[in-house]
Amino acid sequence: MTGHDQDRRPSGWTFWVGLTIGGVVMAYGVRGTLAELGSGNPAKLATWVVGLDLVHDLVLAPTLVLVGLAVGALLGPRHRGPIRAAMALTGLVVLFSIPLITAWGRRPTNSSTLPLNYAHSVVVIVAGIWLIALGVVGARQWRNRDARP
Repeated sequence: MTGHDQDRRPSGWTFWVGLTIGGVVMAYGVRGTLAELGSGNPAKLATWVVGLDLVHDLVLAPTLVLVGLAVGALLGPRHRGPIRAAMALTGLVVLFSIPLITAWGRRPTNSSTLPLNYAHSVVVIVAGIWLIALGVVGARQWRNRDARP
């Protein structure tokens, strides 16, 4: 194994802590989903999960790759990464927010089920993603301006 390959192996305490916390959060989510299947609609849940996966794999990912290549050709190398990351995150947030925005799972007899305006929240999250990306682009541009003689 070369030195470069060894750099790619996960190591360190931060990796293991992150893996542990992520695993616990995912297990909690799966447990909650399975607990709700008895009182919910498992066929509809399976339709959403499989449908979102197919839309991601067959529509979103190829579209983002093509748009990312086009954007990469237009932008300089310092700006490609943040803009491509913002595009990918925006696509994922919007795609996986569809069940919330369409209020799938809302129960008329329970006002605490999906009580918020999720479309507004998605807009706020997407705006935050783009503000951060543009902030990184601006900081890189500023740093580059200061570095010139």
